[in-house]
Amino acid sequence: MPIGPFEKLRREVIDAGLCTRCGSCVGVCTAEVIEFADPLGRCLPILKDNEPCAKCAAMCVNGCSGQDVHFPTLAQFTHGSPSTDTRLGAVKSLYVGYAGDEEIRKAGASGGVLSAAAIYMLESGIVDGAIGLSPNASEPWKFEPRIARHRDEVLGCAQSKYSISPVNTILRQLEQEPKGFRAAMAAIPCQVHSIRKLQADGFPAACKITHILGSYCGNILHFDAVRGFLAKHRVKDYRQIARLEYRAGEWPGKMRVTLVDGRLLEMPKFYANYLIPFYMMRRCLLCTDLANEFADISGGDAWAPIYEERGKGFSLIMGRTERGRQVLDEMIREGRLTVEPIELEAAVGMHSHMLDFKKRGAFLRMDSLRLRHKPVPSYGYHPLTPAPFGRLAFEMLLRTIYAVCSWSLSQWAVARLPTGITGRIFEQARRRWKGLTASTKRKGFGTIQFEVEPPRLLQHERISPIEDHSRGVEKNEISERHVKA
Repeated sequence: MPIGPFEKLRREVIDAGLCTRCGSCVGVCTAEVIEFADPLGRCLPILKDNEPCAKCAAMCVNGCSGQDVHFPTLAQFTHGSPSTDTRLGAVKSLYVGYAGDEEIRKAGASGGVLSAAAIYMLESGIVDGAIGLSPNASEPWKFEPRIARHRDEVLGCAQSKYSISPVNTILRQLEQEPKGFRAAMAAIPCQVHSIRKLQADGFPAACKITHILGSYCGNILHFDAVRGFLAKHRVKDYRQIARLEYRAGEWPGKMRVTLVDGRLLEMPKFYANYLIPFYMMRRCLLCTDLANEFADISGGDAWAPIYEERGKGFSLIMGRTERGRQVLDEMIREGRLTVEPIELEAAVGMHSHMLDFKKRGAFLRMDSLRLRHKPVPSYGYHPLTPAPFGRLAFEMLLRTIYAVCSWSLSQWAVARLPTGITGRIFEQARRRWKGLTASTKRKGFGTIQFEVEPPRLLQHERISPIEDHSRGVEKNEISERHVKA
């Protein structure tokens, strides 16, 4: 007896530990019977009230970013050709810069470039709305997707949010927008993977997203990270939060919680990074996309001494598609962006630590899981060059650290150490760790070779690249095309 689409999703993705919490399964469910259970806990999709899964086009399975994200196919669809650089993906223009509007720059996590792009496209009539995350009005510790239609609403969605937030649930609202509605969307890589899969499969709501603004992403955190942060300040009830910010103030920012009684709880960003090994969503360890390779414009912090020493936010900016490049060019001409071009290898060097974590470390972790007969995602490419012994040893040590940090006892203990002590210990350990392991992690990474599968085919033709639709073709015509499931 055939199983329903959600049951297949539950067996192969959710119960297998592969769910990315992107939110698409909720957003595409035409019967509206899927929801997220325990959003401040494990935050996993379930069938609402045990309602039966309706017969449908199984878009919750086809659009899932947890199990099968075929990079060569998405590259062909998004860029019109395979990516020439497996580390960063396709790049048409590459800069370091920041928003020309100082208010936008200050509001952003780094240089405010993605917020500036969303505002520019709204004000120029390129899009009708911009999707981002903003705090829930009555529960400000929750971040929810919204369609911003004005500058102030975009600024309300600015800054990084590191808690699990299933942005793609917004597809349900997009479905209600009129035909011809055009949206920009700010999203992290796993969310973008799903949107591109849905666009390639012709899902109408996803096809209303004409521009994707992608942030770099190393990992996201369970809400327990906030609980742990509050515990350090002897605050037991998260409902005392009036405002939650992860990159507040001057760059690189502080994790800051404003309580209803007016108190401010703060910790410098690099101190607050201690939360990562304790509360990171473990599925992030298997993600191979740091730089948001299938966005139209992607950006992240420009981590280099020449920019860090200035004490203001600078963004690494990539125009990845033709329409993304065009938006950047127009913004530069109008003075909305202040930029300087940089070379590709300089961009790789800014994030070499995390690129190795994603492009080599994730495959090593998947190899380990396969040996234990555990399910892993499929990406359509894998490294051919064996990792040196030092890198393998480092990965084993890292795996041990993450395992120990996931223990309840470890989380209990770290929550009771004074904030200053934890932050200083972690920051000093981070600096020493990076210095000692830099050569190990980077050895051979610049010359690593990947085996890349060919793009998957349509039933009768190759995938028509989405770039075609930036050259005058009506966006929703994409819904006439279908990718094999």
